[in-house]
Amino acid sequence: MYAVFDQKELLVLLQDFHELTDLRAVVFDAWGMDILSYPKQLPAFCRLVRSSDGGSIGCHLCDQNACRTAQKEGKTVIYACHAGLIEMITPILVEGATVGYLLLSHIVQGADEQAEWQMVQHLCSQYHIDPNQLYQTYQQLPRTPYRVMKAASDLLSLSAKGLYQQRLAQLVPDSSLSRLNRFLHEHLAEDLSCQRLCKELSISRTALYNLATSAYGCGISEHITRLRIQKAIQLLTETTKSTNEICHEIGIGDYNYFFRVFRRHTGVTPKAYRRQLCAKSEGQSPSCEVKRE
Repeated sequence: MYAVFDQKELLVLLQDFHELTDLRAVVFDAWGMDILSYPKQLPAFCRLVRSSDGGSIGCHLCDQNACRTAQKEGKTVIYACHAGLIEMITPILVEGATVGYLLLSHIVQGADEQAEWQMVQHLCSQYHIDPNQLYQTYQQLPRTPYRVMKAASDLLSLSAKGLYQQRLAQLVPDSSLSRLNRFLHEHLAEDLSCQRLCKELSISRTALYNLATSAYGCGISEHITRLRIQKAIQLLTETTKSTNEICHEIGIGDYNYFFRVFRRHTGVTPKAYRRQLCAKSEGQSPSCEVKRE
């Protein structure tokens, strides 16, 4: 079964969180991919950290780990991100199934400015960012006292639980969307042209377009690309397959195109992603012994 989100109403919720807390609010889908956020643009501090290959990968891995932890715990989790900022994430549950996540990010308490800054400086030193720039952008982040952070955490949990009751997140067990999702995941390595999808689902191109934009917030081609990049990330992380093999397995025949699309979505190249992933692991795991191209 799959979930459909009412993105228009969800955006109002994210705007309300930002108005109350001055924090960036994000919705992840069940696979840990950002599907909606407010404000849309990251704060200057996060943009600076992500400007380095290591920082971009660190953000992605941190988000993925936070989603896994929230799913495992089944409740709101408050944690320090890879760059030393506080974040809180809670699972969106529909009939017991985790269909997504709500996140409040880039939180600085300001209770002990010197200690908090030293932690940020220490964690970000691996990214070789100019200390003056890092400090200037860090100072621009809002300060969120513990009492506000605790209240935001409570509201985050209640909001996630209320999405199903308010029909902002719904399971669709047997519908065109369910059949589309199932077909995409089962045939990701194959031709997924609009013509084929319309034929398989017995719907028109207009109906396919409307289905994709309402469920994913983008066109069907962009959604398929997201799925393929998600699969590529999984294969880069969990297997020793070469990038050429991964291209074949995710249905992208042109390596140069894969290279460009992967970098557009993650900020780094596939090889750089795997190299940084291996560098972050403790010792050399089998997944770091990559096959030659």
